Amino acid sequence: MHLRRRVVVSLALGAGVLSLAAPASVRAYRVWAEEQRRLRFEDFMRKPGEDVPPQLRTAVEEEMFENTYVERDIDDAFSRWMAHKAQWGVPTAEDSTILLGEARAEAQRWPELMPRPPGSKGLGQNANSWVNLGPTDARFQHNGRQYLQVDSGRISGIAVHPKDQNIGYLSTSGGGVWKTFNLLAEEPSWQPIGETLGNLAVGDMAMDPNNPDTLYVGLGDFVDMPGGQVVKTTNGGGRWETPVALTGRYPANVGNRAVEALRVRAIKVDPNAPNIVLVGTEVGLFRSTDAGASFQLVDLPNFGEQVPEAVWNIAYTGQVGGQSRWALSGVAYDYVDAPVHTAGTVYQGDIWVSTDSGQSWSSRLAANGLPDLDNDPSTLPDAGRISLAAGSPAADPSQTVLFALTTRVSDDTLGGGIWRSKDAGQTWQDVSGGEDGEGQPRNITFVDTSQCISINVHNNQAWYNSTIAVDPGDENRVILGGTYCGLRTINGLADKPTWEVVSHWLPAYTDSAMTDDGVLPYVHADWHRTLVVRTPTGYMTMVGGDGGLYTSTNVFNPGPINQQTVQWRFPNRGLATHLMYNVASGDPATGNQFIAFAGLQDNGTRFRDTQGSPTTFNQIIGGDGIGVAASRVGEDSIYWGSVQYSSTRYCDPDVPANNGCNSGAPWRTLVPPTTPAGGGCAFADATTFLTKVMAVNTGNRPAAITGTTYGVFRLAGTPVGTDRRQWQRLGACDSGVAVRALSVSTTVDGLYGVAGSGGRFRVMSGCTLDTPASQCTWTTTNRMGVDLNGNGTIDATETPTFTSSIDFPPNHTDIAPGSMFVASSQALASALPPGTGRVYLSRDRGQTWQNITNNLPNVPVNVVRFDPSDTTNQTIFAGTDLGVYRTSNQGATWERYGVGLPLVRVMDMFVGRTGGILRIATFGRGMWEIYPSATAERGVAGNGDFDRNGQVDFVDLLATANRVGTSPATQSQPYYDWNQDLVGTVNTVDDADLAQLLTRYGGRP
Repeated sequence: MHLRRRVVVSLALGAGVLSLAAPASVRAYRVWAEEQRRLRFEDFMRKPGEDVPPQLRTAVEEEMFENTYVERDIDDAFSRWMAHKAQWGVPTAEDSTILLGEARAEAQRWPELMPRPPGSKGLGQNANSWVNLGPTDARFQHNGRQYLQVDSGRISGIAVHPKDQNIGYLSTSGGGVWKTFNLLAEEPSWQPIGETLGNLAVGDMAMDPNNPDTLYVGLGDFVDMPGGQVVKTTNGGGRWETPVALTGRYPANVGNRAVEALRVRAIKVDPNAPNIVLVGTEVGLFRSTDAGASFQLVDLPNFGEQVPEAVWNIAYTGQVGGQSRWALSGVAYDYVDAPVHTAGTVYQGDIWVSTDSGQSWSSRLAANGLPDLDNDPSTLPDAGRISLAAGSPAADPSQTVLFALTTRVSDDTLGGGIWRSKDAGQTWQDVSGGEDGEGQPRNITFVDTSQCISINVHNNQAWYNSTIAVDPGDENRVILGGTYCGLRTINGLADKPTWEVVSHWLPAYTDSAMTDDGVLPYVHADWHRTLVVRTPTGYMTMVGGDGGLYTSTNVFNPGPINQQTVQWRFPNRGLATHLMYNVASGDPATGNQFIAFAGLQDNGTRFRDTQGSPTTFNQIIGGDGIGVAASRVGEDSIYWGSVQYSSTRYCDPDVPANNGCNSGAPWRTLVPPTTPAGGGCAFADATTFLTKVMAVNTGNRPAAITGTTYGVFRLAGTPVGTDRRQWQRLGACDSGVAVRALSVSTTVDGLYGVAGSGGRFRVMSGCTLDTPASQCTWTTTNRMGVDLNGNGTIDATETPTFTSSIDFPPNHTDIAPGSMFVASSQALASALPPGTGRVYLSRDRGQTWQNITNNLPNVPVNVVRFDPSDTTNQTIFAGTDLGVYRTSNQGATWERYGVGLPLVRVMDMFVGRTGGILRIATFGRGMWEIYPSATAERGVAGNGDFDRNGQVDFVDLLATANRVGTSPATQSQPYYDWNQDLVGTVNTVDDADLAQLLTRYGGRP
């Protein structure tokens, strides 16, 4: 079984050599190997370009090919993170500021197109409405075998009202903040808040325990879309204040270094002085004394040389004389744009404590107060990332109990451990059990020896997944998690606590999930947040991870642990927070408009279920779902999906036994295309993590294209088996222009495009399905850009790199195929000279360019599409980091398109052949559509709260009553609003919706 882990470049020593090596030699080798690994990709991590360095790409490719055809699909967080850096670059604090500024400007410019703001009483809207398709549910999931679970997107924060545990909040890594008023119910009802913040990537949030309607939200996910600001609400999400940036300067003895945070990892509000707010980031600790109006950088003391810090967790331990006491965990490191993972695991971890409300801190590492993971007193304790949690403050705060989950500096599979402090973090004891932190859970999995066999639950990924929590009502009870599994103890205060596995990421495989007690219950892989809250009937344990939220009310019950004795609920229904990469869709023009599926980050490939469950999407492929495509020619169809590193999957929906492909079993694996040296390709050509796949619908049979680093391959007709020779390379590859995105004409057979590196594109025409692939040729364009310096050429500094998309017009009556196309760039604002722009049009096959960006917001453009129904070639759609825009005059002017779409990153777009439907994939808010049809299946159910004020009141009643009879096809005011469509099977507001709203009148939505 291939370990679900990151891939690194290092030398491999034979097992015999390692087994004979002395412990000191092994440690020395680890240090050397880690340094070599870092040197190989250090430049890329700090200054990423548009492609992964060849030596890394080759190593990753070899590792993945070695384990390509395992039965289960896995994800690889480290490789995914590298691919994201290559695809989007590394935004700066300036980029984050520009994004939020543009978001505010767009919200003011198009107020009637925004999700309805609190207090709004307007009844008119002037455009078609967006409808959220979810996913909000799943009938099954398939990953080698089928099982029943419901997941949502990655959770980054959890907050629960201290006096009313039915009120809860979730923050997500791309979908913003969500709220419920019935958290303790079997299936809570969730609603998004803050949809117009401009950055829906949240790193953490915190509730003021004395004023629970006050929340502080940290913008900037710890690994994906950054931010670096804190935004506050004082009325439970009804209104949001202006975001405050986290910037500061370290003192002279730390180099007088100025820092700007991009990623928020932890937030806490002082329960004794609510004006004090502590925020942990990748560049240090920030403290506010004015309730978040401003923040100051706090330098923490270090062992030895004084350097900056990165903070992971903050824990409250009590108060004396009104002065709060705190403990926090992080790493001390020499910050020079350090990678997010090295800022968490390659540097020495530490725990700091404060007794004066966070004004000053002391280092436990400097005080020799941390256990030694490598049992070598001559070296540092060898702790990397440390996750920290405290029990309830003791009557004597100096005796508050804390627990810590640790890993080695190298973040390898050896070592790591669990520590405990009984004196508020002053001193620590290793309570892992076993030698060198290699204690074993009582009920280890006894068949698959690669997972859940030791206390080290991180499995090489502590930089990505690590969390721990203590029951506030009983410090004996601790829950923690990492990559595959969760652990508990119910005797945490004992001299030697007993640790037990309480969940598994794939229990459908009993060889992995079987323990001495039976088969473990399911919780999605990659734990990021844990919280134990006391409720009127006991307690509730909450886990947030890559698969959303999981809760249990009996995880601490004594006795054996299996699916019958410990239950984890998955209250993810209604959370439309999936991080989508691409969307595939049917089309009203071909009569299969209900078909929709998408590739999701670490949540597989999801396929829309049935017309009776239109927001239910089932996982038919596991791992990281990337590319998707639906090819339909006449009555013949083939559906495509892809996972990381060019492993493509296909399914024929026309075969009756395949159940329309709404099942995992019919999806076959097709071996990735070969990528040999020669044929114009450099040795470095290889498969890519973000595997592209596009449908070809213009020939005489279904077809698809896919890409490697420099090559483009086509498969025409119905695939047979897994023979890689079915993929045919189209022409030669250009080693100077890496493949970043693909395009296929919707009207001309054999017309293909490549968005390439360096601001260049490649175009191929006349390569019909009957043309031998070897006879097809590519044209490489000149650099896209503007001659700003007037020297007659477009220099590299005048080029918007990080190209993202290319598309061809529908009508070629007066133009040769391939001569005209629109192209876009995801380039960051800080990297663009003024006047450069991101959307261009070429009318001469890329020899010259016209900048048509004009009044588009100054944010990355991720996808562009011509409207196939406009035969004048004037109408173009653009999917940006703030939503969808449309021009009807080839870019002379742009308008925001549609009503109700959040200010969210749009990743991919499908436009129907007759322009009758538009579907998009968003990075954090799932799939949306504009489909002006009175018979379209209903999307996500509305909650009736028209003005989003948290109450079902007269404004909501009036809005619903005025909209009875409206649908997405309504062409006059008042227009359809999906939030007033509460029940039913189609997108229509009717008497049933009004009746349902009346039952909620005066209450919560």
